[in-house]
Amino acid sequence: MGCSSSSYGTPVVESKRVSSNQIQAASSEKNISQPMRFLENCLIIWLCEETSTKFENEKEQLRKLVYGLKIYNNVAACISFINDIQDEKVFLITSDTHRFIERFHHLPQLEKIYIFNPSSRELNDEKDVIIRDIDSLYQQLQEDMKMFEMDYTLITIVPVPLQEISFSSSLSKQEASFLFAQMIKEILYRLKFESGSKDVLIDFCRVHYINNEEQLRVIDDFAKTYRPNKVLRWLTEPCFISKILNRVQRTREVDIIYKLGFLIKQAHIQLTRLHEENLSLMKHIHVVYRGKTMPCNDFDTLVKNNFNGLLSFSNFLIATTKKDVSVDFVCHRLAMHPDMTGIIFEIHINDTIFNQSNPFALLKDVDMNMDEVCFHIGTVFRIESAEEITNRSTRIWFVKLKPINDDDPQLLCLAAPARSDDMHANPILYLSKLLIDMGEYRRAEQVFQSLLQDTSIRSQPRRLVRVHNGLGALYTFKNEYAKALDHYQQALQTSLIYLHSNHPDLAPIYKKIGDNHSNQNDYIHAKENYEKAIESLQYDTQQSNSELITDLYNRVNDARQSIEKNN
Repeated sequence: MGCSSSSYGTPVVESKRVSSNQIQAASSEKNISQPMRFLENCLIIWLCEETSTKFENEKEQLRKLVYGLKIYNNVAACISFINDIQDEKVFLITSDTHRFIERFHHLPQLEKIYIFNPSSRELNDEKDVIIRDIDSLYQQLQEDMKMFEMDYTLITIVPVPLQEISFSSSLSKQEASFLFAQMIKEILYRLKFESGSKDVLIDFCRVHYINNEEQLRVIDDFAKTYRPNKVLRWLTEPCFISKILNRVQRTREVDIIYKLGFLIKQAHIQLTRLHEENLSLMKHIHVVYRGKTMPCNDFDTLVKNNFNGLLSFSNFLIATTKKDVSVDFVCHRLAMHPDMTGIIFEIHINDTIFNQSNPFALLKDVDMNMDEVCFHIGTVFRIESAEEITNRSTRIWFVKLKPINDDDPQLLCLAAPARSDDMHANPILYLSKLLIDMGEYRRAEQVFQSLLQDTSIRSQPRRLVRVHNGLGALYTFKNEYAKALDHYQQALQTSLIYLHSNHPDLAPIYKKIGDNHSNQNDYIHAKENYEKAIESLQYDTQQSNSELITDLYNRVNDARQSIEKNN
């Protein structure tokens, strides 16, 4: 089952395999079902003996408390399901003995195993935890998932650029990932969200948490009590808001990021206010710390050998003033995953100039009283040094970071495409391009197909054109020319709602239609569309497309020669 497409439902209890794209999740009316998306990073599986009916009450109780519970009663089917997972980590519960546990330990998707056995007298070990009652199981799950979420935040790192990058060329995966995070921030910053954005998010979450009583209660609380000046409390506490945001920033599910966009904008305002209110306290804070683990190869390639490179966290970064807290966190994570590299990011902020675009602040006000500093989403740091130190018999790398300003030359060089007028005129197309450069073809297609179903997109022709252009570019890149042609033609027809047939803005669409006809050896229709593109550019009063016109004439000549050759 393709969990990477975020499309299996929370309340499913059957142990049989399901569709690779969707699963039907139960709704409040038994005979009504709808496709569901998975919204969090953690998937909980309870594996039972095939014929056992033990602990049915406990399973039902846990299902009401946690999100993402799935029950299996066949070991082979369970392992097959886990092997198909790409985006989530699995917390596995078993009420059986240790006889098959070793079959799961090698699975990279596995985060932790719990053995639910009320009668057991055995002691816990580091990897597998023996639990004796359902309340203890729930409490342990909550604690472990909170630690896991802190460690599962995506970071993007790019080396010192050798030259300015642009969207016109293929980017490395690192460059595309970095730019994607910066573009999302730029897009959300410029968008004006409607007053009903909160209700849209609430309705969306209620549908997807429909069988989870605990989170429905929290969603109801959010609906009643949320105020923009309280946003950071919701984004920093372990609730549905922070968990969804952490996931979709990592998996780059743009449509859901957009649903959370009004929260991100309001967090920017609250961080700016908190910075001003706590300025006197901030003067005494010189270094803050954030612990993380990484695969050893990734650490060596991206951090250890990348001094002066740029690093950005995809989500809001919470760093503590207490070094020991971060060290304890890393030691705890390394005890569970000794094959990883432990890192303490030392963020030096003592002489950092406040950046209006990327505010940071001490989390202290009437609602929060934490010795923690929150950095805005996508804040960029420079990697200044890395040193390996033995702390409490554990080897940990201490990596020094320094926040940089928007006018930093290296950042300006990298982020220029994300801040261009051209990008803001057609952000969806550029996001698609970056997803393609990252090799995220499935995600790019998922994003745009989801946007096609969005009524706010379908009701606005200009936005709809951008979606069809994005899908056209994606399918062209995948050499699926018939699909690409279909979407470019839909983009053309939609554009004609608000543009006359010879408008210069139609030239790129005519050209792409011509290209896809040419890719299918249909040179007659290719030539016709290239000529339409040239004709439309003749109405361009600014005459700024000489290179494009020259290219189009060359394509017309190539198509004419191919027609003559075939005749």
